[in-house]
Amino acid sequence: MKKMMLMAGIVLIGSSMACNKVKQLANINVNIPYSSQITIPLFAGDSAGIALPPGGATLPFPVLPVATNSQQYLSEYNTSSSKILDVDLNSLAMQILSPASQNFNFLDTIQVYISANSQPEMLVAYMYNIPKGLTTLNLITNTGVNLKNYFVQDTIYFRLNAHINAIPASGTQLNIASVFHLLANPLD
Repeated sequence: MKKMMLMAGIVLIGSSMACNKVKQLANINVNIPYSSQITIPLFAGDSAGIALPPGGATLPFPVLPVATNSQQYLSEYNTSSSKILDVDLNSLAMQILSPASQNFNFLDTIQVYISANSQPEMLVAYMYNIPKGLTTLNLITNTGVNLKNYFVQDTIYFRLNAHINAIPASGTQLNIASVFHLLANPLD
C-alpha cells in the first residue's frame, strides 16, 4: 500500500512538473515594433531672431498618438488581453530623417513619456548629457515596468520633453522607433 501511494505521489509530482513545462512552452514571447515620424516644432525665438536664454530652454513637442494594433497581434497569436503576463519597452530610438546636415547637437536631454486613455502618463525612456555629433539616439528605457494596461488600449500617446541648448533647423524630421516586448500565455 505504501509503495502504491509513493508511486501515485511520484506520478502526481511528475505530471505537475510536465504541466508546468507545457505552460512554459506555450509562452508567447514576441517583439512588436512601432515607428512614427514627428517634426520638431518651430521654436518661438527662431523666426524673430531671439537667442535662447542662458542655460537653454524646453522645446515643447506635440503629443504623438500611435495605434497599438494590440487586438490584431493578440488574435494573430491566438490569445487575449486577459492572457498577457507582461508588456515592456525593450528599446526606443530617435533618428534625424531630415535635413541631412542636422544632428542632435542642439539637444541636452530628452525624456519620453507614455500615456493612454484611463492610464496615467509615465516616463518610459530618457537620455541625459547627449554626446555631440549623433544623428541617432538609443534612449535608456525604464525596465521592469509592466505596460500591459497601455498596450491593450487602441492608442498610446508618446510625449517628448526636450531641453535644448541651440535652436534646431526649422522643419527637422525625426523618426521614433520603439520595440515593445509582449509575454503572454494562452494556457494561463
